[in-house]
Amino acid sequence: MNWLSILWAELLYRPVFNLLIIFLAIFWGNLGVAIVLLTLVIRLLLLRNAIAGANMSKGMSNIQPKMQELQEKYKDDPKKLSEETMKLLKKEGAGPMKGCLSMLIQLPVFIGLYSVIRKFATGEVPNEWLYSFFFGFGNQYLDTQNIHSMFLGIDLFEKNSLILTILVACLNALQFWLTSLVQKTNKPAAMPGGVPMPDMSKMMIPMNIMMTVMMASFVWSFQAGVGLYLATTSLFSVLQYTIQYRVLLKAKLDMLLHKNKPVVIN
Repeated sequence: MNWLSILWAELLYRPVFNLLIIFLAIFWGNLGVAIVLLTLVIRLLLLRNAIAGANMSKGMSNIQPKMQELQEKYKDDPKKLSEETMKLLKKEGAGPMKGCLSMLIQLPVFIGLYSVIRKFATGEVPNEWLYSFFFGFGNQYLDTQNIHSMFLGIDLFEKNSLILTILVACLNALQFWLTSLVQKTNKPAAMPGGVPMPDMSKMMIPMNIMMTVMMASFVWSFQAGVGLYLATTSLFSVLQYTIQYRVLLKAKLDMLLHKNKPVVIN
């Protein structure tokens, strides 16, 4: 085993594996409960950053009129336009890296969980993955015979789970729809230097469809345990977004259902 493989195992596989072992030990080897709780712990730890990312997504549409004003004001001074645009983004709390931390952390967790579930499914879990201080209560789960892989009628070690595939696709589509409801449909502003900003509302539809299909293909191709992780994290995102913008979403839905009735949206 080369140093890269060792580093990969230490940073990705072992932390996820040992967190899973803790929940397996607490809940008598129930793999489904362990995966759900692992997902919730990760999402709760990243909740503050996820909320900031959602606010940024909404805020980018809100500041477009201000960016248009800057474009008109400094149309003959690209350098000043660039400076003022950056000041506006900073003032409004928007920026390209805000909200990315959640995604960057969830990706290695996803990779680590996929590798751990695959090892469990084949019965090839390396003993050295278990931290020594967990050996007293977690070593029994190195033997997959002690793990209950059935969860809500689904074998989490098997692939091609149609139920989880459909569930993840629906949850992702719902999440994208909620995002579109929150965002305003202002005329696209301009980037620094007077370069027109593309209309993201038109671009997001095919991107959302592509992301939904990609997520569904992941769930179908991987072990159902990985699909359960993706379903749980997608459901968490939908609930977080619904609670965070419940007032705005209610007003938007009222406006859609009662088109002739005036609705005030703050």
